[in-house]
This record gives sequence, structure tokens and C-alpha cells, in this order.
Amino acid sequence: MPLDDPVNEGPPLPEEARIAFRDLAKAAGINFLHINSPSEKHYVPEIMGGGAAWIDYDQDGYMDLLLVQGGRFPVPAEEKRTGPTTRLYHNNGDGTFTDVTEKSGIRHPSFGQGVAVGDYDNDGFPDLLITCYGHCHLFHNEPDGKGSRHFREVTREAGVVTDGWCTSCTFADLHGNGFLDIFMCRYVIMDLKNFPKCAHKHVNGKEVLIACGPKEFKGNQCVLYKNNGNGTFTNVSDKCCVDGKGNRTGLEPEGKGLGVLILDFDDDGIMDIFVGNDEIQNHFYRGRRNGEFESVGYSHGCAASEAGGPMGSMGVEAGDLFGKGNADIFVTTFFNEGNTLYRNEGKAFFTDVSKQGGLYHACFNNVGWGTCLLDVRRNGMLDIFVGNGHVYSNAEELDMRMPNGEKHHYKQNAQLFLGDGRGHFREISSQAGPYFLERHVGRGVAMGDYDNDGHMDIAINNCGEAAALLHNETETPNHWIRLVLEGNRPVNPQGSNRDAIGAKVTLTMAGKKLVRHLKGGGSYLSAHDRRLLVGLGAATQVDEVEVRWPNRAASTQRFGPLAADHSYRLVEGAGAAVAAHCPPIKPKRSN
Repeated sequence: MPLDDPVNEGPPLPEEARIAFRDLAKAAGINFLHINSPSEKHYVPEIMGGGAAWIDYDQDGYMDLLLVQGGRFPVPAEEKRTGPTTRLYHNNGDGTFTDVTEKSGIRHPSFGQGVAVGDYDNDGFPDLLITCYGHCHLFHNEPDGKGSRHFREVTREAGVVTDGWCTSCTFADLHGNGFLDIFMCRYVIMDLKNFPKCAHKHVNGKEVLIACGPKEFKGNQCVLYKNNGNGTFTNVSDKCCVDGKGNRTGLEPEGKGLGVLILDFDDDGIMDIFVGNDEIQNHFYRGRRNGEFESVGYSHGCAASEAGGPMGSMGVEAGDLFGKGNADIFVTTFFNEGNTLYRNEGKAFFTDVSKQGGLYHACFNNVGWGTCLLDVRRNGMLDIFVGNGHVYSNAEELDMRMPNGEKHHYKQNAQLFLGDGRGHFREISSQAGPYFLERHVGRGVAMGDYDNDGHMDIAINNCGEAAALLHNETETPNHWIRLVLEGNRPVNPQGSNRDAIGAKVTLTMAGKKLVRHLKGGGSYLSAHDRRLLVGLGAATQVDEVEVRWPNRAASTQRFGPLAADHSYRLVEGAGAAVAAHCPPIKPKRSN
């Protein structure tokens, strides 16, 4: 029987489950302030925020942090960025970070939005894609000649110059050739010279301007670039799909994409694409062979809500939330909509079970954005974090109320939900640490274990505010294992992309199975730590790890047994797992 969807939080956690997150941004040296340039016109980009990404750019075993900056808006036509810009923080391995932006080569003259991390040339070092309002920027990771690494912008020479309002993006091998392609969401088309005026009643009875919603603008097509395998890409957006009659067509011509997921949802060994659209139907592209797709969102049950209408889809995540081995979909949405949970019934046919899962009413008054699936208690059950924040910067001044009679707030509380492994969740936000008791304008969210302690941490790029770094200080006796997958396309023409994006991993211990997916995309405008961190509960050993590699043959390989509480590198075609270089931090001594 499905559980009722609770409005209030569950009972206090038992003593053995001491969940705690602490914001250590300032202490760690993350002094990032997002600039959103608020104006009297309430331009939409002002409230969209920026992304966050975990990237070990120098491959020293520690995850570094990139935070995407907005800047001036509208962006001056010939602006050369001299003020606040997207920043890269190098992990010092002692719990602190150093801002290395000036020598990193990362600089872009546009209003930043999203970020993706991926080794698109399979050289062993992760590259960066940063999306902006009106542009995108591809940065190649190269030696700096001084024993370290830096980035060189290669947007034009790589053939990925893109116009329009680009938002979430990701790398994934959609053609089965072992090289990572690029998928970019684009949002709405705005004419700033004829920008509409949207208003709402003020508490004093007068109408005041507010940020316009997506219904005021025409949508735009997403973009798919095929990796040619030589450092360049080809735009195949208009010819990558086939319709029901077998005719060649392109991606849906009008989308309002804010979130993207790429993985094998129907378990046929071919990548599929889910795009979360804002107040129009979501798009689901079922993969065929050789980079062909068919748009099947409605027939597969994930285009709309249970009521049949669209939702304000923003953040998206996927994982096995029901313990059936399938990749389910979680979507953050607008207020008065409740966040959406699609259960994968198998073969990528979905059912909206939001109201039975404990997520609907608990999120009803919030506007959800970045999100992540993490195992806080390390018990093998995925939990959900959501960053919230309104779209109306003057929300407190408006004559509008929540269903419970309370006023709306621009700043809202982040939320943490614990899963039971069967698709039911209970909110424990007020018990998770001081940050959850504070209101923020949450936007980009990226999870990563930056201190390699087996607990997943969370970076949040708040809109118009300082960034947060939530250090996971949960106390639990449960065990963990970290898996760093590596495809062998650099040495094998039939191999998988080096990042192994798209792999399916099945872990077996004490007769129990856990399934995890190494997906492309997820969250909102952000990129997670791609290393798989899996909670094992009381198990001290994983008997077997089966990897289905994302190559054209969807070949499988088995590793193990593997001891718990260690990090392993699993290389496609290798005979055994080896230790991964994920050293614990050495805390900086205080004088």
C-alpha cells in the first residue's frame, strides 16, 4: 500500500543516525558571490542563477570546484569581462581551496548559466563546457608548461559556436563511437527591445512588475553536437531523430529546457535523453542505433504530470529510487505544483507517483531548482536534496499567499528527504544542520566527496548570494565503496568513452543487489562528481560488481570481491579492479 504524502516532517531520527551538514564555504576559502544584476525591469535571466561543478582538473585525486558567474545584464555587446567571472577553486587536499581562476584560462564575456564536465578527447583530463545567455564556451584542458594544467577556449575551432539562451548541458556518447557528444538545452527566445511587462497586485493594491514566466516567450530547440573524434563537432540537431513513419527529423523544434538527463532508461544498451521543460511538455528521446532517436514523451508517461498538464520542470535527477534496478526520474518544479516523481515501470514507461512518495505536498509551496540523489546514511537507499528559491525577488511585497495562508518568500529553505528504497521519502530538513534552517535563493547544486571521506558533500550556487559548501558530517556505522570507472576507447576502437558516462553498475553483497547509473547531466545547470559513491549498509565486502559498459556492444564485465571503505578503479577490459587515487585530506594545522 502506498504511504500517504505527509506535509510535515517525520519523527526525530534514532540516535544511531546522526545526520549533519555544515556550511564550510568561508572556512574552506570559497569566497564566491553570485552576481545577478537585479533591475527594475525584472529581466528573467536575473533570477535564473548559475551552476556548480566538481572537477578534478589536474588529476591529483581531489575534486576541485567551479562556480558559474552571471555578471552584467543585459550583457554589453563588446564586453570583455573585467569584473566578477566564473571561478575555479583548486582543492588543496587539507580541507581548503585556493582560487586559481586567473591562471586557469577560464574567462568568458557572457552572462553565465550552466556547466558540464567531460573528457571529450579521451586524453585523461576533464574538459569544460560553460553555457551562457547568448553563447556557450568550450574549454580544453591542457598542460600549462609549469607542471600543472590550464584551460584554453576552443569553441570556434571545435565547431560548437551556439546562439540563444543556453542552460543545462552535458557530455555523453550518443553515437556509440567512444567519444563524448555535447547536448545543450536552450530556454526561451527573448527580445530585450520589446520585453513584456508582467505585473502582480501589490499589498497596497497597486500593480508592480515581476519576472515574466516562460509562457510569455517562444521556446527554442535544444542542440546536439556529434563528436567527430578529432577535436571537432558537427551539429546534428535537425537530423538526429526519426518520426513514427521512419522519416528523418530533428529534436523537438520548440523546447524550454532547463534540465537534461542522459542514460539508458529502457535498459536496451542504448542511451536515451530526458529534457525537463518549463511549463511545456517534457521531452523524452528514446535511443535507437547510430545516434538516432524518437520523441516518445507522451506515450512513455513522462511528458506531463499525473493530471495531464505540463509542469515548471527545472532540476532533474535519475536513479533507482524503488529498488527495482530501473532508473526513475525526479523533477523539481514551480510552487503550487509539487515536485514530480516518475517511477520507471520497465522499458522506460513511467508513472507519476508524486503524491504517494512523500515529496508532493512537502514541496508544494517552494520553487525547486538544483537537486541531487545521495545516500546520506550509507544504507544503500538513495535520498534527495533540493535547493529552493522563488522567482519573484519582490515576493514579500506581493498580494499572494500560500494555501496555508503564509506569505511567499524570495529566499526559501533547502530540503532533505530520506528514502526507504521503495520510493517513499520523509523530510528531515530541520534535523540536518543550520543551513537548512536558513532561507536562501537556491539554484545550482552539485554533489561531490571533496575530502574523500566516503560522505557526499554538496555545493550550492545561490542566486545573488554567497555560495555554500555543505560538508557532510553525518555519523553512521555503515560502510561504503567508491568506484571510478574508465572506458578504454583510447586503446580500443570498440571501447567506451574514457569517462564511462552511460555505464550501468550492479553491486551484489550478502545476496542483495544495488544498481547505480553513471549518467550524463542531472541537477540544474550543474555537474556532479562522476565517481560513484555507494552506501553498503553493514556489509564489509562487495561480492561482485558488474559493469555494463556504454560501448556499442553494451558489453559486461565483472569485478570482485572488493573490500568496503575503499576506492577502486575499474578499467574496461582489465583483469581486476585496482586502487583508485582518492587520498584522504590532511587537515590544515592551526597555528
